[in-house]
Amino acid sequence: MAESTSTNNGIPNEMKRLVVTSPGNGTSVSDCTVTIETVPTPIPASGEVLVKVVAAPVNPSDYGSWFKSKPSSYPMVIGKEGCGVVVATGGGLTTYRCPVGTKVGFICNGSEQGSYSEYVKLNAFTGVFPMAEDVPIEDCASFMVNPYTAVGIIDTAQQEGSTKAIVHTAAASQLGQMLNKLAHMKGMEIINVVRRQEQEELLEKLGAKHIIVTTSGEEDTWKAELKAKVKELGATSAFDAVSGDMTGHLMDAMPNKGIVHLYGGLAGRANGINPSDLIYRKKELKSFYLTSWIQGGGPLKMVPRMLSAGKVVNSGLKSPDGWCCSQFQDTTMEKVHEEIVELLGSSITGKKLRIRFDGD
Repeated sequence: MAESTSTNNGIPNEMKRLVVTSPGNGTSVSDCTVTIETVPTPIPASGEVLVKVVAAPVNPSDYGSWFKSKPSSYPMVIGKEGCGVVVATGGGLTTYRCPVGTKVGFICNGSEQGSYSEYVKLNAFTGVFPMAEDVPIEDCASFMVNPYTAVGIIDTAQQEGSTKAIVHTAAASQLGQMLNKLAHMKGMEIINVVRRQEQEELLEKLGAKHIIVTTSGEEDTWKAELKAKVKELGATSAFDAVSGDMTGHLMDAMPNKGIVHLYGGLAGRANGINPSDLIYRKKELKSFYLTSWIQGGGPLKMVPRMLSAGKVVNSGLKSPDGWCCSQFQDTTMEKVHEEIVELLGSSITGKKLRIRFDGD
Protein backbone atom coordinates (compact mmCIF):
# COMPACT_ATOMS: atom_id res chain seq x y z
CA MET A 1 0.00 0.00 0.00
CA ALA A 2 1.04 3.55 -0.62
CA GLU A 3 2.12 5.40 2.52
CA SER A 4 -0.34 8.27 2.63
CA THR A 5 -3.32 9.51 4.57
CA SER A 6 -6.61 7.75 3.96
CA THR A 7 -10.15 8.83 3.29
CA ASN A 8 -12.96 7.86 5.64
CA ASN A 9 -13.59 4.62 3.75
CA GLY A 10 -9.99 3.49 4.10
CA ILE A 11 -8.94 4.27 0.53
CA PRO A 12 -5.60 6.15 0.51
CA ASN A 13 -5.37 9.55 -1.12
CA GLU A 14 -2.26 8.39 -2.99
CA MET A 15 -1.19 5.11 -4.57
CA LYS A 16 1.78 3.54 -6.31
CA ARG A 17 1.94 2.42 -9.94
CA LEU A 18 4.54 1.25 -12.44
CA VAL A 19 5.55 3.37 -15.43
CA VAL A 20 8.13 3.03 -18.18
CA THR A 21 9.92 6.38 -18.22
CA SER A 22 12.29 5.55 -21.08
CA PRO A 23 12.60 2.83 -23.76
CA GLY A 24 16.39 3.11 -23.69
CA ASN A 25 17.75 2.35 -27.15
CA GLY A 26 14.40 0.86 -28.16
CA THR A 27 15.61 -2.67 -28.84
CA SER A 28 14.78 -4.73 -25.75
CA VAL A 29 12.94 -4.89 -22.44
CA SER A 30 16.25 -4.82 -20.57
CA ASP A 31 17.02 -1.34 -21.90
CA CYS A 32 13.81 0.16 -20.53
CA THR A 33 13.67 2.24 -17.39
CA VAL A 34 10.77 1.05 -15.22
CA THR A 35 9.91 3.20 -12.21
CA ILE A 36 7.45 3.15 -9.33
CA GLU A 37 5.68 6.50 -9.02
CA THR A 38 3.25 7.84 -6.45
CA VAL A 39 0.11 9.51 -7.82
CA PRO A 40 -3.33 10.52 -6.52
CA THR A 41 -5.73 7.60 -6.16
CA PRO A 42 -8.36 7.94 -8.91
CA ILE A 43 -11.92 8.88 -7.97
CA PRO A 44 -14.68 7.06 -9.87
CA ALA A 45 -17.23 9.17 -11.72
CA SER A 46 -20.83 8.17 -12.41
CA GLY A 47 -20.87 4.81 -14.19
CA GLU A 48 -17.38 3.92 -12.90
CA VAL A 49 -16.00 1.74 -10.12
CA LEU A 50 -12.75 1.85 -8.19
CA VAL A 51 -10.94 -1.50 -7.98
CA LYS A 52 -8.28 -2.34 -5.41
CA VAL A 53 -5.89 -4.45 -7.49
CA VAL A 54 -4.92 -7.86 -6.12
CA ALA A 55 -2.82 -9.17 -9.01
CA ALA A 56 -1.91 -8.47 -12.64
CA PRO A 57 -0.11 -10.66 -15.19
CA VAL A 58 2.84 -9.73 -17.38
CA ASN A 59 1.86 -10.68 -20.94
CA PRO A 60 4.00 -10.47 -24.09
CA SER A 61 1.54 -7.84 -25.33
CA ASP A 62 2.47 -5.82 -22.23
CA TYR A 63 6.26 -5.84 -22.26
CA GLY A 64 6.42 -5.77 -26.07
CA SER A 65 5.13 -2.19 -25.98
CA TRP A 66 7.58 -1.00 -23.33
CA PHE A 67 10.36 -0.38 -25.85
CA LYS A 68 8.49 -0.25 -29.18
CA SER A 69 6.20 2.74 -28.67
CA LYS A 70 6.54 6.23 -30.12
CA PRO A 71 8.56 8.77 -28.08
CA SER A 72 5.46 10.74 -27.08
CA SER A 73 4.15 7.65 -25.23
CA TYR A 74 6.67 8.07 -22.40
CA PRO A 75 6.29 8.09 -19.47
CA MET A 76 4.00 5.11 -20.14
CA VAL A 77 1.62 3.53 -17.66
CA ILE A 78 1.70 -0.24 -18.10
CA GLY A 79 -0.43 -3.34 -17.66
CA LYS A 80 -3.54 -4.31 -19.64
CA GLU A 81 -5.45 -6.68 -17.37
CA GLY A 82 -5.72 -7.75 -13.78
CA CYS A 83 -8.07 -8.66 -10.96
CA GLY A 84 -9.20 -7.21 -7.68
CA VAL A 85 -12.12 -6.12 -5.55
CA VAL A 86 -14.50 -3.19 -6.07
CA VAL A 87 -13.99 -0.78 -3.15
CA ALA A 88 -15.99 2.25 -4.33
CA THR A 89 -18.43 3.29 -7.05
CA GLY A 90 -19.36 6.59 -8.60
CA GLY A 91 -23.01 5.63 -8.73
CA GLY A 92 -25.15 5.25 -11.79
CA LEU A 93 -27.25 2.43 -13.19
CA THR A 94 -24.39 0.32 -14.59
CA THR A 95 -22.57 0.12 -11.25
CA TYR A 96 -25.33 -2.09 -9.81
CA ARG A 97 -23.83 -5.10 -11.61
CA CYS A 98 -20.67 -4.83 -9.50
CA PRO A 99 -21.33 -3.25 -6.08
CA VAL A 100 -18.66 -2.72 -3.44
CA GLY A 101 -17.12 -6.06 -2.48
CA THR A 102 -17.51 -7.69 -5.89
CA LYS A 103 -14.50 -9.72 -7.07
CA VAL A 104 -13.73 -8.71 -10.65
CA GLY A 105 -11.34 -9.18 -13.50
CA PHE A 106 -10.67 -5.98 -15.43
CA ILE A 107 -9.07 -4.56 -18.54
CA CYS A 108 -7.41 -1.16 -18.93
CA ASN A 109 -7.96 0.63 -22.23
CA GLY A 110 -6.28 3.85 -23.24
CA SER A 111 -3.12 5.48 -21.95
CA GLU A 112 -4.27 7.09 -18.70
CA GLN A 113 -3.88 4.11 -16.39
CA GLY A 114 -2.50 0.59 -16.35
CA SER A 115 -3.19 -2.53 -14.33
CA TYR A 116 0.21 -2.38 -12.61
CA SER A 117 -1.31 -0.01 -10.07
CA GLU A 118 -2.62 -0.36 -6.54
CA TYR A 119 -5.99 1.04 -7.66
CA VAL A 120 -7.72 1.54 -11.02
CA LYS A 121 -11.00 3.20 -11.92
CA LEU A 122 -12.97 1.55 -14.68
CA ASN A 123 -16.15 1.74 -16.70
CA ALA A 124 -18.61 -0.43 -14.78
CA PHE A 125 -20.12 -1.86 -17.97
CA THR A 126 -17.17 -2.42 -20.31
CA GLY A 127 -14.13 -2.49 -18.03
CA VAL A 128 -14.94 -4.97 -15.25
CA PHE A 129 -16.15 -8.55 -15.28
CA PRO A 130 -17.53 -10.22 -12.14
CA MET A 131 -15.62 -13.38 -11.24
CA ALA A 132 -16.96 -16.55 -9.63
CA GLU A 133 -17.12 -16.27 -5.85
CA ASP A 134 -15.62 -19.73 -5.33
CA VAL A 135 -12.42 -18.94 -7.26
CA PRO A 136 -9.49 -17.25 -5.44
CA ILE A 137 -9.42 -13.79 -6.97
CA GLU A 138 -5.64 -13.82 -7.53
CA ASP A 139 -6.12 -16.80 -9.87
CA CYS A 140 -8.24 -14.61 -12.14
CA ALA A 141 -5.33 -12.30 -12.99
CA SER A 142 -5.09 -13.63 -16.57
CA PHE A 143 -8.82 -13.97 -17.11
CA MET A 144 -8.90 -11.86 -20.31
CA VAL A 145 -6.04 -11.76 -22.81
CA ASN A 146 -5.10 -15.44 -23.17
CA PRO A 147 -8.46 -17.11 -22.44
CA TYR A 148 -10.51 -14.79 -24.64
CA THR A 149 -7.89 -15.03 -27.39
CA ALA A 150 -8.25 -18.82 -27.27
CA VAL A 151 -12.04 -18.53 -27.49
CA GLY A 152 -11.70 -15.99 -30.30
CA ILE A 153 -9.30 -18.16 -32.29
CA ILE A 154 -11.61 -21.19 -32.09
CA ASP A 155 -14.63 -19.06 -32.99
CA THR A 156 -12.85 -17.42 -35.93
CA ALA A 157 -11.74 -20.79 -37.30
CA GLN A 158 -15.24 -22.20 -36.98
CA GLN A 159 -16.75 -19.18 -38.73
CA GLU A 160 -14.30 -19.74 -41.59
CA GLY A 161 -15.24 -23.41 -41.86
CA SER A 162 -12.08 -24.84 -40.30
CA THR A 163 -14.10 -26.88 -37.83
CA LYS A 164 -11.91 -30.00 -37.74
CA ALA A 165 -8.43 -28.62 -37.07
CA ILE A 166 -6.25 -25.53 -37.02
CA VAL A 167 -2.51 -24.85 -37.08
CA HIS A 168 -1.00 -22.86 -34.22
CA THR A 169 2.58 -21.61 -33.82
CA ALA A 170 4.45 -20.86 -30.57
CA ALA A 171 2.13 -23.60 -29.39
CA ALA A 172 3.79 -24.37 -26.04
CA SER A 173 3.01 -20.92 -24.66
CA GLN A 174 0.41 -20.43 -21.93
CA LEU A 175 -2.05 -19.48 -24.68
CA GLY A 176 -1.06 -22.54 -26.72
CA GLN A 177 -1.68 -24.82 -23.76
CA MET A 178 -5.10 -23.26 -23.17
CA LEU A 179 -5.93 -23.62 -26.85
CA ASN A 180 -5.17 -27.33 -26.79
CA LYS A 181 -7.47 -27.86 -23.80
CA LEU A 182 -10.29 -25.77 -25.24
CA ALA A 183 -10.04 -27.34 -28.69
CA HIS A 184 -10.34 -30.80 -27.13
CA MET A 185 -13.57 -29.67 -25.42
CA LYS A 186 -14.84 -28.38 -28.78
CA GLY A 187 -13.93 -31.55 -30.67
CA MET A 188 -11.18 -29.87 -32.71
CA GLU A 189 -7.57 -30.85 -33.32
CA ILE A 190 -4.58 -28.53 -32.99
CA ILE A 191 -1.51 -28.93 -35.17
CA ASN A 192 1.06 -27.51 -32.77
CA VAL A 193 4.22 -25.96 -34.21
CA VAL A 194 7.07 -25.56 -31.68
CA ARG A 195 10.84 -25.02 -31.77
CA ARG A 196 12.23 -27.39 -29.18
CA GLN A 197 11.98 -30.99 -28.00
CA GLU A 198 11.09 -30.01 -24.42
CA GLN A 199 8.14 -28.01 -25.75
CA GLU A 200 6.91 -31.11 -27.55
CA GLU A 201 7.16 -33.06 -24.28
CA LEU A 202 5.22 -30.36 -22.42
CA LEU A 203 2.36 -30.51 -24.94
CA GLU A 204 2.34 -34.31 -24.97
CA LYS A 205 1.70 -34.26 -21.22
CA LEU A 206 -1.42 -32.21 -21.96
CA GLY A 207 -2.60 -34.83 -24.42
CA ALA A 208 -1.63 -33.04 -27.64
CA LYS A 209 -1.43 -35.50 -30.53
CA HIS A 210 -0.11 -33.44 -33.42
CA ILE A 211 3.19 -31.65 -32.85
CA ILE A 212 5.72 -30.37 -35.37
CA VAL A 213 9.20 -29.54 -34.02
CA THR A 214 10.95 -27.14 -36.38
CA THR A 215 14.49 -27.84 -35.11
CA SER A 216 14.34 -31.64 -35.07
CA GLY A 217 15.63 -32.10 -38.62
CA GLU A 218 16.05 -30.49 -42.01
CA GLU A 219 13.67 -27.65 -42.82
CA ASP A 220 12.21 -29.51 -45.79
CA THR A 221 11.44 -32.47 -43.53
CA TRP A 222 9.31 -30.66 -40.96
CA LYS A 223 7.66 -28.55 -43.65
CA ALA A 224 6.60 -31.71 -45.46
CA GLU A 225 5.36 -33.16 -42.17
CA LEU A 226 3.34 -30.01 -41.51
CA LYS A 227 1.78 -30.04 -44.97
CA ALA A 228 0.87 -33.70 -44.56
CA LYS A 229 -0.79 -33.02 -41.18
CA VAL A 230 -2.78 -30.13 -42.63
CA LYS A 231 -4.09 -32.38 -45.39
CA GLU A 232 -4.75 -35.33 -43.07
CA LEU A 233 -6.76 -33.31 -40.53
CA GLY A 234 -8.46 -30.94 -42.95
CA ALA A 235 -7.14 -27.72 -41.44
CA THR A 236 -7.93 -24.60 -43.47
CA SER A 237 -6.99 -21.93 -40.88
CA ALA A 238 -3.67 -21.22 -39.20
CA PHE A 239 -2.86 -18.76 -36.40
CA ASP A 240 0.69 -17.44 -36.30
CA ALA A 241 2.26 -15.74 -33.28
CA VAL A 242 5.78 -15.96 -34.71
CA SER A 243 5.78 -14.19 -38.10
CA GLY A 244 9.19 -13.91 -39.84
CA ASP A 245 9.84 -16.88 -42.14
CA MET A 246 7.17 -18.94 -40.36
CA THR A 247 4.37 -17.02 -42.06
CA GLY A 248 5.61 -18.05 -45.48
CA HIS A 249 5.99 -21.66 -44.35
CA LEU A 250 2.40 -21.69 -43.12
CA MET A 251 1.08 -20.17 -46.33
CA ASP A 252 2.89 -22.89 -48.27
CA ALA A 253 1.42 -25.62 -46.06
CA MET A 254 -2.20 -24.46 -46.27
CA PRO A 255 -4.57 -25.80 -48.93
CA ASN A 256 -6.08 -23.66 -51.68
CA LYS A 257 -8.29 -20.94 -50.14
CA GLY A 258 -6.64 -21.54 -46.76
CA ILE A 259 -6.19 -18.62 -44.36
CA VAL A 260 -3.21 -17.66 -42.21
CA HIS A 261 -3.94 -15.25 -39.36
CA LEU A 262 -1.10 -13.19 -37.91
CA TYR A 263 -1.55 -12.24 -34.28
CA GLY A 264 2.06 -11.83 -33.11
CA GLY A 265 5.46 -10.81 -34.37
CA LEU A 266 8.04 -12.69 -32.30
CA ALA A 267 10.36 -12.99 -35.32
CA GLY A 268 9.69 -9.59 -36.84
CA ARG A 269 8.27 -8.89 -40.30
CA ALA A 270 6.49 -11.65 -42.21
CA ASN A 271 8.68 -13.14 -44.95
CA GLY A 272 8.71 -15.75 -47.68
CA ILE A 273 5.14 -15.43 -48.93
CA ASN A 274 4.75 -16.80 -52.45
CA PRO A 275 2.62 -14.35 -54.50
CA SER A 276 1.14 -17.32 -56.38
CA ASP A 277 -0.42 -18.54 -53.14
CA LEU A 278 -2.37 -15.30 -52.92
CA ILE A 279 -3.10 -14.75 -56.60
CA TYR A 280 -3.79 -18.19 -58.00
CA ARG A 281 -4.41 -20.45 -55.02
CA LYS A 282 -6.72 -17.90 -53.34
CA LYS A 283 -4.98 -18.21 -49.98
CA GLU A 284 -5.37 -15.29 -47.60
CA LEU A 285 -3.22 -13.55 -45.02
CA LYS A 286 -5.27 -11.83 -42.31
CA SER A 287 -4.76 -10.41 -38.86
CA PHE A 288 -6.30 -11.68 -35.67
CA TYR A 289 -6.64 -9.02 -32.98
CA LEU A 290 -8.57 -9.75 -29.82
CA THR A 291 -10.21 -6.33 -29.58
CA SER A 292 -11.41 -6.56 -33.18
CA TRP A 293 -12.88 -9.99 -32.53
CA ILE A 294 -14.68 -8.75 -29.41
CA GLN A 295 -16.08 -5.67 -31.13
CA GLY A 296 -16.84 -7.29 -34.48
CA GLY A 297 -20.36 -6.58 -35.74
CA GLY A 298 -21.01 -3.76 -33.28
CA PRO A 299 -22.79 -3.79 -29.90
CA LEU A 300 -25.65 -6.06 -30.99
CA LYS A 301 -23.20 -8.88 -31.66
CA MET A 302 -20.57 -7.90 -29.10
CA VAL A 303 -22.80 -8.27 -26.03
CA PRO A 304 -23.99 -11.86 -26.68
CA ARG A 305 -20.49 -12.82 -27.86
CA MET A 306 -18.94 -11.63 -24.60
CA LEU A 307 -21.67 -13.24 -22.48
CA SER A 308 -21.11 -16.56 -24.23
CA ALA A 309 -17.32 -16.30 -24.03
CA GLY A 310 -17.50 -15.26 -20.38
CA LYS A 311 -19.35 -18.43 -19.45
CA VAL A 312 -16.72 -20.55 -21.16
CA VAL A 313 -13.84 -18.66 -19.53
CA ASN A 314 -15.34 -18.56 -16.03
CA SER A 315 -16.02 -22.30 -16.15
CA GLY A 316 -12.35 -22.85 -17.00
CA LEU A 317 -11.17 -20.90 -13.94
CA LYS A 318 -13.10 -22.89 -11.37
CA SER A 319 -10.52 -25.61 -10.75
CA PRO A 320 -6.70 -25.62 -10.65
CA ASP A 321 -6.64 -27.79 -13.78
CA GLY A 322 -9.34 -25.81 -15.61
CA TRP A 323 -8.73 -25.19 -19.30
CA CYS A 324 -7.75 -21.53 -18.83
CA CYS A 325 -5.98 -21.60 -15.47
CA SER A 326 -2.49 -20.11 -15.71
CA GLN A 327 0.61 -21.22 -13.84
CA PHE A 328 2.14 -18.11 -12.31
CA GLN A 329 5.47 -17.04 -10.90
CA ASP A 330 4.68 -14.30 -8.40
CA THR A 331 6.65 -11.08 -8.22
CA THR A 332 6.36 -7.52 -6.95
CA MET A 333 6.39 -4.03 -8.44
CA GLU A 334 9.96 -3.65 -7.24
CA LYS A 335 11.22 -6.87 -8.86
CA VAL A 336 9.12 -7.32 -12.00
CA HIS A 337 11.48 -5.62 -14.45
CA GLU A 338 14.49 -7.60 -13.29
CA GLU A 339 12.57 -10.87 -13.31
CA ILE A 340 10.99 -10.47 -16.77
CA VAL A 341 14.45 -9.69 -18.21
CA GLU A 342 15.77 -12.84 -16.52
CA LEU A 343 12.94 -14.97 -17.92
CA LEU A 344 13.38 -13.57 -21.43
CA GLY A 345 17.05 -14.48 -21.25
CA SER A 346 16.19 -18.13 -20.59
CA SER A 347 13.28 -20.30 -21.67
CA ILE A 348 10.03 -18.48 -20.95
CA THR A 349 7.87 -21.35 -22.22
CA GLY A 350 5.09 -22.17 -19.80
CA LYS A 351 6.06 -19.36 -17.40
CA LYS A 352 4.08 -16.22 -16.63
CA LEU A 353 4.89 -13.51 -14.11
CA ARG A 354 2.12 -12.22 -11.87
CA ILE A 355 2.54 -9.00 -9.91
CA ARG A 356 0.92 -9.31 -6.49
CA PHE A 357 -0.40 -6.19 -4.78
CA ASP A 358 -1.88 -7.95 -1.73
CA GLY A 359 1.44 -8.76 -0.09
CA ASP A 360 1.12 -12.55 -0.50
